[in-house]
Amino acid sequence: MKKTALFSKLNTSVVQQSAQAKDKFENADLVVALAQVKGGMLPPTPAVAPAAPAAALVPATSAPASVEQEYTVLILPIDKVKDHPRNARHIYDPARIDEMATSIARDGQKMPAVVMPDPSEPGTYLLIEGRYRKRALVSLGRDTIIASVIEPLSELEAYRLSLMLNEERNEQTALDNAIAWRALLDDKVFHSQEHIADFLNIKQGTVAKTLALLDLPANVLAIVKASPGNFGVRIGYELRQLAKVLPALKMEAIAEQIRAGELTVKDLEKLRARGEKDPVTRERSRAYVLQWGERDLGSVREFDDGRLKLDLSNTTTELRTKIIDAVKKVLAETPQA
Repeated sequence: MKKTALFSKLNTSVVQQSAQAKDKFENADLVVALAQVKGGMLPPTPAVAPAAPAAALVPATSAPASVEQEYTVLILPIDKVKDHPRNARHIYDPARIDEMATSIARDGQKMPAVVMPDPSEPGTYLLIEGRYRKRALVSLGRDTIIASVIEPLSELEAYRLSLMLNEERNEQTALDNAIAWRALLDDKVFHSQEHIADFLNIKQGTVAKTLALLDLPANVLAIVKASPGNFGVRIGYELRQLAKVLPALKMEAIAEQIRAGELTVKDLEKLRARGEKDPVTRERSRAYVLQWGERDLGSVREFDDGRLKLDLSNTTTELRTKIIDAVKKVLAETPQA
């Protein structure tokens, strides 16, 4: 009996230590990133409570992070967690949200999100990292999210932490950077392009070329948003230069070729050189971005000759089918002139 009790206690201890080690390992990048954001030495390993059943973790009602530790992992009501406006990521792939939702439904939420208390609204939190997880949980109808709660950060600290964690866990695209930097400049958080370059330790030319992505024609920008990982800084810059000498329809075709991996930076340089020698008259048209909540679905382009071009490349198959069916229904119900 004594041996049985001893082995039982030993087994419980090993399970608890294993759970604590797993949590510390999965949040190691958060600890390192926080240390770098604050500009200090690497902090000691944070105190993490032993693993407990989900029922034992209750939604926080007050600021949970203590002075002694870098973060506290809690289960929070998802409606109390708002997106931090300084999040570094702005473009979200619907397919990846669906994949994450499938994973969470099968295995649960493995990695905590990162939040800080909202200083303007007590009892709520600002999501610094984990928007994909939040969107996946919402799509599953879940009402809670597991999160590492850290102490409040300044706007620039929150942006830098979000950027570092995004780059560590998922690919950060040039378009994400362009959108974030433009907002930070407009809100006077960054004072200039030089300020961005100094803060992130990159070249000012890289900042200027990245921001130039936002100056692309609406129809081209819609294609870039649909597959931002295919459009790096150099390709984006060459596209912007090409748009000055080529018509809208030609630019759409070029953007689609880049999206398919059929054109390189050198190819774009050759096209630009050719276009500058023999510029083409632009075809007049107007583009409208299609949005569904915070998600860009694609675009509609209206031409002066009456043509419409509908781009639904950033939608799920189910939603695309519904939109097409809705168009067919309108045509069927509208009396012919």
